[in-house]
Amino acid sequence: MDRFDARRKSVEMLEASGLMVNIEDYDNKVGFSERANVPIEPRLSMQWFLKYPCVKEAADAVAGGDITFRPARWAKTYAHWLENIQDWCISRQLWWGHRIPVWYRKDKAEELRNAPALDASALEQGFLYVGTEPPQDPDNWIQDNDVMDTWFSSWLWPFSTMDEETRAKFYPTTDLVTGPDIIFFWVARMIMAGYRFQHDKPFSNVFFTSIIRDKIGRKMSKSLGNSPDPLDLIANYGADGLRFGLMRIAPTGTDVRFDENQISEGRNFANKLYNATRFRLMQGDARGETAPHYSSVHISIISKLKQLHADVEKALADYEFNALIQTLYQFFWNEYCDRFLEAVKGDLKDGADPAAQAATLTTMDTVLRHYLALLHPVMPHITEELWASLGFAESNGGLPLMRTPLPSAENLLAGLDESRITLANTQAAALYETANKARNLKAEYDLSNNKNVSFILKTPHDVPQDILSRLAILANAKSVIRDAAYSSPKGTPAALTPLGELFLPLEGLIDVEAEKERLGRELDKIARGNRQIRGQAG
Repeated sequence: MDRFDARRKSVEMLEASGLMVNIEDYDNKVGFSERANVPIEPRLSMQWFLKYPCVKEAADAVAGGDITFRPARWAKTYAHWLENIQDWCISRQLWWGHRIPVWYRKDKAEELRNAPALDASALEQGFLYVGTEPPQDPDNWIQDNDVMDTWFSSWLWPFSTMDEETRAKFYPTTDLVTGPDIIFFWVARMIMAGYRFQHDKPFSNVFFTSIIRDKIGRKMSKSLGNSPDPLDLIANYGADGLRFGLMRIAPTGTDVRFDENQISEGRNFANKLYNATRFRLMQGDARGETAPHYSSVHISIISKLKQLHADVEKALADYEFNALIQTLYQFFWNEYCDRFLEAVKGDLKDGADPAAQAATLTTMDTVLRHYLALLHPVMPHITEELWASLGFAESNGGLPLMRTPLPSAENLLAGLDESRITLANTQAAALYETANKARNLKAEYDLSNNKNVSFILKTPHDVPQDILSRLAILANAKSVIRDAAYSSPKGTPAALTPLGELFLPLEGLIDVEAEKERLGRELDKIARGNRQIRGQAG
């Protein structure tokens, strides 16, 4: 009888017997099945349980370092579960899945199914048959209707889908990438299965990804409807943009609250990469008759590129993918585009020194060749396209980037003395910091877009004309003049920089009286604010 019909019949029987005292309505929170739309209620039933194999071996593998968890803090969670492990209920009452490999003798089937419990005695007496192959006399047996837990089927995957030759090639593997929410369902069971069936660990490293949650911290799910469609995100931001944006906001092993606005940063970075490549293509071929003359900014960016190789290698070795993305982003956006490209734009103008132009173009090619290769695992589509557009594939026998070995960093700056590299890095760093302070001085007097500004650099030290010329370009100024004996008029804006004292003469650039009035208003505003704060504090 259906459970709902049985309940109504029970009420009728109680009323007919005069035993019903009262019927009272009350509210209760009842879960409903998504598929059948009926209340979900506990029901005792016979299930099949498995005693976990190789628990000690699985625990020792992680505790002893044979298997490394990344981040390492999840090893404590794993160990705690194994120390308190209980038998695994492996049977499910579903219409799909691997059927439990248990058969009942026909003449005992009903009795065995209705028994409160079964143990090894039923198997020893011949009432049960267990095996991966059916009994030899199938007409005398009835197979159990239950199917295996999905996770049980999953842990058998390497052994049930690969023959010995294939398994020898791919098992054990190096890495398992998964989420920390299935350490017990998947990771621990895979390790135990490896030791049980192959007498070996299944992998050497377990990398736990971030769990992507919605803005209010809920786990994304179809039932909540809070999970964006990846195809829609790809349509809006590109596959590379989506991948880069997600990895940039996902620190290792930490949950992430998803915000679509953050993914737009990946698209913006792809646009930056495309535009920088397009800028290089507009300059033409780097090959020419003039030998390149490399200045400090050229040597410095190549030195940073060499360091980028080391940083990327370390981040990958440590499974620090968020650090990898931040490193790649910072180098290209800040060091290459915002600093180097701005500093060398004068080399690309008509009439520029051919040796400087050759140095700039070859440096740009070197940086892009190495950088696209380093970025390729993260943004494979756009890097492959730009690799071909720049002619790198053609010059490499037509090989696509995905089949090209990573360029070696060993030959970068080969033949240059270490002291020359150190000097170049020092000079370039001083140049960029001084340029920032020069731009700040201009901004304070609303001269950011004024190209007729001239700066005076007061320093007793020699400053190469190349540095002064590039400083003028970076500061968007008419000129930067070194004058060791400069005596500034009273009130001349100045800043202390790594290259020396930098002055911004304002004569002819601003209305001095109007500027005094503006500053006076600012001082009055600050004074009023101070009085208000003191009044509140008193």
